[in-house]
Amino acid sequence: MKVSVWLRVIRRIWWVLLGGGIVTLGLVNLTLHLVPLTYDVTASVVLLPPITSVEANGNPFLDLGGLDVVAGVLATAITDSESTENVAPAGSGASYTVQKDASVSGSVLQVAVTDTSPDAAFSTLDAVLTLAKDRLEELQVSVSAPAEDHVQLMVITNNVIAEPNTSSLIRTLIIVLAAGLAATVALAVAVYYPLRRRDSLSDETIDAPVGAERVPADLDESAEPAGPPASTETGDTATRVPVRR
Repeated sequence: MKVSVWLRVIRRIWWVLLGGGIVTLGLVNLTLHLVPLTYDVTASVVLLPPITSVEANGNPFLDLGGLDVVAGVLATAITDSESTENVAPAGSGASYTVQKDASVSGSVLQVAVTDTSPDAAFSTLDAVLTLAKDRLEELQVSVSAPAEDHVQLMVITNNVIAEPNTSSLIRTLIIVLAAGLAATVALAVAVYYPLRRRDSLSDETIDAPVGAERVPADLDESAEPAGPPASTETGDTATRVPVRR
């Protein structure tokens, strides 16, 4: 379609496009206020073997290989529904995950927290780390493990800067913008084609002269007869007489 045609269409329904654009921008602005920006913080913890399993003056970091199972059990224990509800209740905007750090060989867990503000994110992270220490102790006490044989938990990295997470906001904005534009185009099409059809009908209509009376074709004497003319014959001569129908 030529550019001139597009311009003609736009001139005809500019008010629809303008109204749709204003409504779409309003929805985008509303989304910016209703969908909060979230912040992410992370921390890494490592499980250390009990003191009794380390040789005198030995290095506990050299004996981390056998604690993978303990790390998996702990990660499951602090991400169950009860723990999640206590640390990050539904509707609070907070969430967290605990999983094995795939970039490190050994019993290292990575804790990732998302919340609605930097302060809230750090507060939730502290709550998760405290829960991890308490739950690890509870698990070992529940199996009657001697205190000197308890596995210890140590925080090895703890971010001090909360990173803004815009992925959720951007995803929502894209959906709202796409929906607004699609609705605007659909409304423009729904308005344009009836207008175009009406214009076509107007162009095909022939108006009678001003003051002239419209006479139906079947009563107009000047109209051509619809059927063959009747004839009366006198001798050899036939006289055609128009018949009024």
